This record gives sequence, C-alpha cells and structure tokens, in this order.
Amino acid sequence: MARLLFLCLHNACRSRIAAAIAAKEAPAGWTIASAGAAPSERTDPKAAAVLRRHGLSMGPEAPKDVSALADRSWDCVVSMGCGDAGAGVAARTRAEWIIPDPYDGPAEVYEALYEELRGRVLRLISVMSDAD
Repeated sequence: MARLLFLCLHNACRSRIAAAIAAKEAPAGWTIASAGAAPSERTDPKAAAVLRRHGLSMGPEAPKDVSALADRSWDCVVSMGCGDAGAGVAARTRAEWIIPDPYDGPAEVYEALYEELRGRVLRLISVMSDAD
C-alpha cells in the first residue's frame, strides 16, 4: 500500500487539490497527505470551491508544515514549487511537478489547475500501482 505526499509552498491550494484527487482515486489503504514549505494560515477558498464543484473536499485541517510529516517514510514525494523543502523527508522516489500557483486567479485558472493535477495524479497512481 503506497504512501504519497504532495508538497507546495503554502499547502493551501496545489498540494491540497492533488491530495484530494489522490484520496478519491487511489486504491483503498493508500496513505495520502499534503504539506507546505511555508504554510499559510488558511486554505485557498477558490481551490476549495473547485474541489466542491468536482464532489471533493480539502477536509477540515489547516495547512501544515512539511516538518510535521518529516518523521515518516513515503513511497513518493511530489513537490510543486516549494524548492528543497521536502529534501529532509525520506522517500523511495521523488517528482517535481512544474505547476504554477494560481494566485487568486479567475475560476477558469483553478479549473485548468484541477484538470492538470487530476491527469498527473491518475498517471502517478497508475505507475505506483504497477510497481506494487
């Protein structure tokens, strides 16, 4: 059973969307988490809205720092624009997804972000499932 960690700068948008998609699409028993290099005080309301439009949720927890998850070992750590923040996290494999933060852009930017992340997450799940 795989363990996936998604990282972005603030753990308010990209990593949260990716984790929500993975939690829905991954096989039962997988561990899915997200964190940030410099967590914001709250989640991005537009990111939460795009997830709701797709029947998903970020969950109730506040953005968290990657250090809160550094004591665990992960099968894959996916970073999205957070530099080397995940370098201290034990991982069997790592990926760097170059996906810009939507920075309070219009709804269509968030929708495009969702679709991009969904495609990448589904491919990652497929690869990780084949590796088991």
